[in-house]
Amino acid sequence: MELAMPAGTITEALIAINAGADAVYFGMKEFSARKGAGNFSVDDMRKIRKYAEDRSRKIYIAINTLIDDKDLPRVYDLLGEIAKYGCDGIIVQDLGVANIIRKHFPSLPLHGSTQLAVHTEAGVRALQKLGFSRAVLARELTIKEIERIRKACPDIELKVFIHGALCYGFSGLCMASHLITGRSANEGACAQICRTWFTDEKTGRKLYPFSMEDFNGAPFIRKLRDIGIDSLKVEGRMKGPEYAEAVTKYYRAILDGGMPDTTDIELSFCRKHGTGFMEESGPGHHILTTGLYTGHLGKEIGICQESGGGMITAETKMEIMPRDGLMLLVPDDSGLLQPLRFSASISSKRKKGNGKNIYCLYLENASKKLNGLPLYLISKSSSNTRIPSSDLPLARECIPAEISIHGDMLDISSGRISESYSIETQPSDNSPAKTLLRIFSSSDKDIKLAPIIREMPGTFYVNPSRLKEIRRDFIDKLSAIPADNRTYEIVSWQHPRSEKLPPRAMLSGNDLPWNINGTECNGYVYITMPPVRFDEEKLWQEVLEEASHHKHVRIGMSNISDIIFAKAHPEYEFFADIYLYIPNREAAAVLAEEVPDLIGGYLWMERDDHGPQWPFEPTPANDFTPPLFISRACIRHDGFGEDCRTCPGKVGEYRLEQNGRHYIASFHDCMTIVRKK
Repeated sequence: MELAMPAGTITEALIAINAGADAVYFGMKEFSARKGAGNFSVDDMRKIRKYAEDRSRKIYIAINTLIDDKDLPRVYDLLGEIAKYGCDGIIVQDLGVANIIRKHFPSLPLHGSTQLAVHTEAGVRALQKLGFSRAVLARELTIKEIERIRKACPDIELKVFIHGALCYGFSGLCMASHLITGRSANEGACAQICRTWFTDEKTGRKLYPFSMEDFNGAPFIRKLRDIGIDSLKVEGRMKGPEYAEAVTKYYRAILDGGMPDTTDIELSFCRKHGTGFMEESGPGHHILTTGLYTGHLGKEIGICQESGGGMITAETKMEIMPRDGLMLLVPDDSGLLQPLRFSASISSKRKKGNGKNIYCLYLENASKKLNGLPLYLISKSSSNTRIPSSDLPLARECIPAEISIHGDMLDISSGRISESYSIETQPSDNSPAKTLLRIFSSSDKDIKLAPIIREMPGTFYVNPSRLKEIRRDFIDKLSAIPADNRTYEIVSWQHPRSEKLPPRAMLSGNDLPWNINGTECNGYVYITMPPVRFDEEKLWQEVLEEASHHKHVRIGMSNISDIIFAKAHPEYEFFADIYLYIPNREAAAVLAEEVPDLIGGYLWMERDDHGPQWPFEPTPANDFTPPLFISRACIRHDGFGEDCRTCPGKVGEYRLEQNGRHYIASFHDCMTIVRKK
């Protein structure tokens, strides 16, 4: 089972590989869902590609934002640069980007981002049918749900989130940052609204109802391996070298059978942490939010016994060294906890008989209000993560080459040229496949081949010297051909559909942005489905039951899994609803090709206009204000700490305020929807 680590820059990538990561994933300078990370230049990518290949490690590149029509040429050019040198997977959210890769850069394996909110068997199957070789599952799944998906979908790789920050809303569906600040999470600029305070309008109390705990999935590693998960994903492309080293070593030790101490990962960056959604969801689960403080917590090591006169006295269960980073969390007038961080300057120390220590520490303006507060260690002065040099050789251009053997001829084709060479074969009990792959993937030129064996009859022996001659000749001929300078070309649609959909606000339910009971408009009944569903078959049966009562029905697809549903029911017309994002003509083309009865769809909610040459005229959804969050965390239990046993029928709401703006947070069967008032 693969350990895939995040890398904000080439420094973190090198550290993670050296610390035991099987793979690293990173973004390029453009089109990355982590704009705030340093990200990679093309030369950085080439360096880490060669470094990883030389050590039998893998690299995955995240082009996981939604793309405007006008940016498709730049995405195309970037994919062309990546394809030159190769990678082990492109992580994408945008179906249009996936379409370009499938048609123009098929050597790049497609991985479905967690931003696609894939959380059902049908969602995984839909990705597989679209040419994806791996699905990164949503973070909100329990271990039992993951196991069920694995059993139902055995022929596609599955990647599971195992460590790091949890979002409050489903990844890809969160609109809080866009609605409140104008910064789009789907374009890599999330403002982390979930980490800010809100006021309960009923009590006037300030709280952090949406700040999720960090996830530590260590207890589930062996179970995930047993059920056949292919890859474990650690979050954290913006967390730096110390985090990359500590977390890699921690999970490498677990995967190798050890039980490592958690101190290093707690000190690198860690909020209050737990097992997230991996355990059973529903009533009675442990509270998933961070409480009254949302930042780096470190490790609780003791308690402040006395304070005053520029000093504190603390009893600790760990040794403190000069210049260690320490923190106390001090309640402010609103009840929220504010961090008081300071560097350890030790006046005196003595040991107690119970193995604990008593320290006198200098702290300017220490007051008695600190008495009894927990003391946290947030960094060690002895931490010495070594920063590796990034002065590394560059990967060479890698060109896929198909190889076939017919009798005494070897045919090789790269797409640019095709050549045939005579060979002599001798009887053998062994297949020459490994020898072919080894020899044709080697090179001392600026170009190397990525060999793909297409046809090879039986077992036989071919002289390796002859294969090397063929490789050298073929690469010399390739080198003489001008570089591939293809550019993005807009596909022309002969008969684009032009039917407009109703204003999207008309299709919502009373307090939900969807309505499976349907809305009558212009002679049709429009049924809209939720983008999140944990009993998908039940939902689809309810939709079919409702549809059977009406003569003219149109059904909105809200998750990629609905492609499966639409293809199974050609008796109905379908449209792409607001959460099955269509930000560009290429994404629209995917849906139009997959669903023959597609009448159209709503333009991505964050846009009012679009470019030319779509297979249908998208309907803007700018009349509709979506929820900020759709969450599997319960606002009542996780946000307000209420006992599930006193829940009034699993339905209710809270009214919140922030900076003069008002919101309603409603819960429905342990899930939460937060919308503007």
